[in-house]
Amino acid sequence: MDINAFRTFLEVAKTRHFGRAAGNLCVTQSAVSARIKALEESMGTELFVRERSNIHLSPSGEALLFHANSIVNMWNRARQEVSLPEGMQTSLNVGGLPGLWDIALQEWLNAVLAEHAEMAITAEIYSAELLVEKVINRSLDVAFMYEAPQSHHVESQVFDTIQLRLVASEPGLTSNDALQTGYVYVDWGSYFGVQHAAEFPQSPVAKLYTSSARIAFESIKANGGAAYLATPMVSRAVLAGEVFYVTDAPVFQRAAHAVFHKNSQKSDFVRSLLSLHAQ
Repeated sequence: MDINAFRTFLEVAKTRHFGRAAGNLCVTQSAVSARIKALEESMGTELFVRERSNIHLSPSGEALLFHANSIVNMWNRARQEVSLPEGMQTSLNVGGLPGLWDIALQEWLNAVLAEHAEMAITAEIYSAELLVEKVINRSLDVAFMYEAPQSHHVESQVFDTIQLRLVASEPGLTSNDALQTGYVYVDWGSYFGVQHAAEFPQSPVAKLYTSSARIAFESIKANGGAAYLATPMVSRAVLAGEVFYVTDAPVFQRAAHAVFHKNSQKSDFVRSLLSLHAQ
């Protein structure tokens, strides 16, 4: 099995262009064409529909996409397990949503590194959909996200309960004032959206909508405004007088979940590592 053929297939599927795929893979376009041809011959079917100005996956290519991702991920994982750096005894692959690294994961990762000097760790940032996919195909040992996935393949537990408070660039604002002047809506997930709508049914359209708490925080510091942000992220800035809590605004709670494969050989080890985080 040529793992480069699957990597090339995935790159062409993503770019829909043999030349761009070649550039991204740092190979010639003829090498890309040869790999795809060889893969199609081994599969006994065409994987791409080639038109004059468009390349897209055939039905067979669509069917292969999930398996190709799994094959590449598992190959990378196998290489990591077999080729551990000198002095390392085991490995851990961790993934999380971008905002969670700012709020809780970095502190937990530091505790894991301090407790397990013999462990090689890979820490990545992915979307919620990719996190679930990578836990299911076992290329991640544990993933952190807000919504617990509904899958019989995985187990989840509450990792942290995050307090969300309305923070403004000016002191003394009421919640109504804060939502009227430069409000930044941070998407903390569907549960937060329902709570927010119930508390502020007449709220105006936000000046900025973002899924990144970091973007919202930097925006209100630079341009003024208000946003619901996690207290671990803003507590130092509040103490320094850079931003201010809106004291009459409701405080929301948001659970962060740790997700791992039920049948993983490392599931018990992952549970022990999660206990290093003090809520």
